[in-house]
Amino acid sequence: MNLLGKRILVVGLARSGIAAARFCAARGAKVTVTDAARAEKLAKAIAKLDGCATLEIGGHRPETFTNSDLIVMSPGVPELPETTAARQAGVEVIAEIELAYRFLHREAVLIAITGTNGKSTTTSLAGAICAESGVPTFCGGNLGNPLIEAVDTLANSKGGYVVAEVAGFQLETCAGFRPKVAAGLNITEDHLDRFGTMDFYAEMKNRVFRWQGPEDHAIANALDPRVVAGARGSNARTWFFSSAGEVNAGAFLSSDRAEVILRLGDGEERYPTSDLVIVGTHNLENAMAAYLATRLSGVPPEAVRMAARAFRPLPHRMELVGEKDGVHFYDDSKGTNVGAVAAALDGFPARVVLIAGGKDKGGDYTPMIQALKKCARAVVLIGEATPIIEKAFTEARVSFPSVRAGDMHDAVRTAFSLAHVDDAVVLSPACSSYDMFDNFEHRGLVFRDAVAVIGARRLDTPRAGS
Repeated sequence: MNLLGKRILVVGLARSGIAAARFCAARGAKVTVTDAARAEKLAKAIAKLDGCATLEIGGHRPETFTNSDLIVMSPGVPELPETTAARQAGVEVIAEIELAYRFLHREAVLIAITGTNGKSTTTSLAGAICAESGVPTFCGGNLGNPLIEAVDTLANSKGGYVVAEVAGFQLETCAGFRPKVAAGLNITEDHLDRFGTMDFYAEMKNRVFRWQGPEDHAIANALDPRVVAGARGSNARTWFFSSAGEVNAGAFLSSDRAEVILRLGDGEERYPTSDLVIVGTHNLENAMAAYLATRLSGVPPEAVRMAARAFRPLPHRMELVGEKDGVHFYDDSKGTNVGAVAAALDGFPARVVLIAGGKDKGGDYTPMIQALKKCARAVVLIGEATPIIEKAFTEARVSFPSVRAGDMHDAVRTAFSLAHVDDAVVLSPACSSYDMFDNFEHRGLVFRDAVAVIGARRLDTPRAGS
C-alpha cells in the first residue's frame, strides 16, 4: 500500500489517531486530522503530532471528508454524517487496525482477541507467552500501544508475533482484517448506546473471524452461543474452550480443576492451574484462550508455563491490594458491566462483600444477582445506580443484605465491618464511573486509598503456591 502523496484524513485525535497520523505522514501522505473537541482541550495531543498534519479542530468540514483518498477512524468516534457522505463519494473509510494490518509484514503472526470482558487480561497473557518464546513480540491494539506501531516495532525482525486486543468499535470499520488466530471470549450486554441491539453488537465483535481463511484458527468460548456462531460462520478451523466440560478440539479444565487440558489434534497437553495467580472462573477461561491462541501460533509449551507463572493481574482487574484481620481487598474497578461482575464472582475462592454501583448502563442485573447468591456475604452500594440495583435485589428476593454508602471511603469502612475472617471485599461495580470519578482507574485508586486509610496492609498479588 503506497501512501506517497495521498490525502489521508484521520478522524479523532486520541492515541490511535495520533499514531496513525504520524505513520501516514512518515510515508509521504498529506495528512489532515479532524476532531470535534476544542483546541485547548487537545493541546497535549496536538503537540504530539510534531506538525506532521493539518488540523481541523472544533468541528468537521464535509469537503475534507469527500475530498480525501482515505479516511482512518479512531475507535471512539461513531459514524458521522461526514463519513456517510464520504463513502457515497467513493472514499474508503477504515479503522486504524485495518491500516496496520495492511502494512504488517506477511511473515508476522497476528493474534487478535476480542470479547466484552477479559480481553485485556487475555491479550496481556498471550503477549507475555509469545515474548517468553524469545521471538520478537508486539502486544497492544485497544490495550495500550496502537496496533499501527507494530509495523515499525517489528520492521527489522521481518515477522514476529503481533498480539492485539480488538474492540467492536475498531472492527466496525475493518474491511479485510485477517488474524492468523482470532479468539472470541464472550458477548454480553455493553455499549448498546453505540450499537443499539445485541444482535448488531455481536455482529461487530464477530467480525474478528469474518475474513479468516481455511489455514487460520478461530477460537470461541463454547459456553457463549453468539461467539460460537461467529466462529463457525468463518472459514477458519474452529477451536473451543470451556470451563464447564470437555471439548474435542481446544481447551477445558480437568474434573478437579487442577489442570488446563489442551487437545490440539495430536494428544493432550496439561498445564497446572496453580501456575496462575489470577482468580475466578473467568480468568481460567482467559488463560485457556491465551494458551490456545499461542500454542496454535507455534509457541512452545515451556514458554506457556514460564509466562503463566510470572504473569500478574493488570491494574484494577481483580487485583489483590490489601489485607486486614484476615479480610482481603480486591480492586476490580474495570468490572464496568454486569457480565464482567458475574464472571468475576463465578468460582471466586471466598465469601464476598461486594462494593458495586456508579452510573447505570441500562443492563439487566440478573446475572450479577445469580452469581451473588452463591458467594455474597453482603453488598455495599454507591453512586447513581443505587436505587436501580436495590430494586433489582428486591424483585429477586435476595437473602444477603445490601447497604448504602455515601462515597468510596464510607463503602470500604462499611464493607470491612460486614466481612468475616477469610472473606474478600471486592470492588467490582457493574457500572461506569463517571458519576463520581474521572474513569475506572481513578475509581480504583480511590478504593486503594480507602483500603489504606482503614489500616490494611498493602499487598502485591502473590506468586501461585506461595
